[in-house]
Amino acid sequence: MKVLLFDVIETLFSLQPLRDRVKREGLSEQYADLFFAQLLRDAFALSATGVFQPFPAIAAGTLRVILSNAGEPADPPQIKRLLSAFAELPAHSDVTAALEQAQAAGAKVVLLTNGSADNTRQLVAQAHLDPLVDDIVSIDEHSIWKPQPALYQAVCQQLHTPPADTTLIAAHAWDVHGARQAGLRAVWVERQDHHFHELMRAPLGEARTLPEAVSMALGESDRH
Repeated sequence: MKVLLFDVIETLFSLQPLRDRVKREGLSEQYADLFFAQLLRDAFALSATGVFQPFPAIAAGTLRVILSNAGEPADPPQIKRLLSAFAELPAHSDVTAALEQAQAAGAKVVLLTNGSADNTRQLVAQAHLDPLVDDIVSIDEHSIWKPQPALYQAVCQQLHTPPADTTLIAAHAWDVHGARQAGLRAVWVERQDHHFHELMRAPLGEARTLPEAVSMALGESDRH
């Protein structure tokens, strides 16, 4: 059975509620994208130096820095309100069709997230995607952040699937790069970025939509 690993935030679920929440707090919408990018930077830095912290802890710490830099008080209620947006992310319009396509092809659909499993399950339930998702794996289970290759290898062991038979579908070039370095196949889908980073290890395909990415994952051979 082919196994498709789907990244969660931005690949399947839109960050627009975070942008909306930031605006309601009186901040420019650009702070939302800065916050998420800096959150990932801080998480990668901790992970690269052998320190694991879960998504909520890093998000809160990074948000305090962002708010302080913006001249905001960064009080606990405001941080709680902003972080609550991660429980409200809607699925992109092409997600249901893509997961139905994967299911119809007999592939196993697994969501692989840097966030928590509980929050991801909530997002899946809100989007009525439960029947289309076979499993959810959080980095919390392995205490390693994507895109460290050891994480993808550990997930393959957990799922009892060879890396060469496992395909990651993600909107992040760094995620694709990590999976490819671990020996997995990978497809990049265009979301917030419109160009794949040329220094990252190339995916087997670049798709404009999630259904197109699933077609590539199911029907194309890997290119090195």
